[in-house]
Amino acid sequence: MYYNSDPLHNSMPEFRLWLESTARELYDSAVAAFPNTTRRQHATDPIRIVSLEWTPFLGLKTLFIKGLAQNPDGTRGFSEYQPMILWKNVNYNPNRRVVEIIASDRQPYRFERLEYNGHDVLVRCDCGDFHWRFNYYDYLDKSLYGRKRSKYESQGGPPANPQEMPGMCKHIMKLFKALGDAGVVE
Repeated sequence: MYYNSDPLHNSMPEFRLWLESTARELYDSAVAAFPNTTRRQHATDPIRIVSLEWTPFLGLKTLFIKGLAQNPDGTRGFSEYQPMILWKNVNYNPNRRVVEIIASDRQPYRFERLEYNGHDVLVRCDCGDFHWRFNYYDYLDKSLYGRKRSKYESQGGPPANPQEMPGMCKHIMKLFKALGDAGVVE
């Protein structure tokens, strides 16, 4: 079960079965899982999203977005990662709040602006933080895009995700921010 302790959401704790999450819920969960980190949500500024691939699936009402995130200050120097988001319940027949894109197939598409709190998402990144800390728990939450890896078991050290909560890495956070800055998400 997922526990939401954010006082802005409710004055009472919210318990629910894990059945996918919105972008806001995954972000909040990542922050709650590691409240003392000086990285992740605090280390997105140096990251640059340098390209986006848009793949709309009109019949499924989904939109797949894959970014290329460049981090000049990575743990091993300059690094590149591919954060991915699959948005669900996308309205491709918008009457208001219209977003227009040219997708990877070079065709124009229109959809209603996406919402951090209004759309369930599936996420994935090829960075180590996501791979070791969030992949397995996003799978349990049904918020993982793609194949799950086995649960990480520490060989005597601390667990990678001691609270066993779903979430996202800083590259996915930066991709969400870039989409918000572009007016695609509100």
